[in-house]
Amino acid sequence: MDKKEIKKRKLLAEPLSEKALKLARAVYNTYVTYDDMEMEIKFATFFKLLQLQPCKDSISDIQWLLEELNEPLAVKNFEYNSVTTQLKFIQFCNYKINKETVTIKLSPEYLHAHMNYMEDAFLGL
Repeated sequence: MDKKEIKKRKLLAEPLSEKALKLARAVYNTYVTYDDMEMEIKFATFFKLLQLQPCKDSISDIQWLLEELNEPLAVKNFEYNSVTTQLKFIQFCNYKINKETVTIKLSPEYLHAHMNYMEDAFLGL
């Protein structure tokens, strides 16, 4: 069976902010380091990474950046696990804000789309 050629396209509606890019790359590198798509990261780690003061406003900033990363990608003719979907909307991750940490679960579909469908890829895969 011939593998269908995938034409990479720009999938981001708008470019991500520098801080969102930094956060995405840090989350991705954490995944690569521990080989686990689900991770729990302390706020202190985010504060240091993003040069934020440890306060409630900074936690709101982190949540805002995660929402920016979760702007859905619309991927046409998306093939994943041998199933093709005409139009698939994919988010970067699911996350939950806890008392002292953020639990993040990366989307394997997003990583697949990032690697195979995105012309505007940003994770350095």
